[in-house]
Amino acid sequence: MKRLVLPALLALAAPGCMHSRASLIKPDEEASKCELVQTLMREQVPQALLAGIAADGRDGPSQVLVFVRRPEEAMLERLFAGDEPRCGGPNYQVVQSSTSDAVVLFLQPRVGGYIYDAVRAAPDELSLGGEAKGAIMKNEGGAWVSSSI
Repeated sequence: MKRLVLPALLALAAPGCMHSRASLIKPDEEASKCELVQTLMREQVPQALLAGIAADGRDGPSQVLVFVRRPEEAMLERLFAGDEPRCGGPNYQVVQSSTSDAVVLFLQPRVGGYIYDAVRAAPDELSLGGEAKGAIMKNEGGAWVSSSI
């Protein structure tokens, strides 16, 4: 019986049978998501939230959480698939969970893009977001373009 266990484990571990979560993430999709977030973080409301966190004396880049809100399905999901998104800017870093006050972006899909909300929240004060602050969509050249509401 013990002799069958090792070959069975080796067969399961062979290429094609086991896939890590990271190997299923398409790099071009994650890059497009990062461009989306970077465009949003240049908007007035997220910039004001970052400034507020910096004014409180936080060291290092501020944390940013990004969720996609799907109210018709009563669902909230993370935008980035990986455990450690490689996305940020000069004063922020996108994370999957926060350890201090963070800027939280909520995206809701719309034709050709998203409407978004941005709030500041502590790790134990996360909500489902509120009123839309703006919209973002791709232009004819494929770049993300945002506008405030």
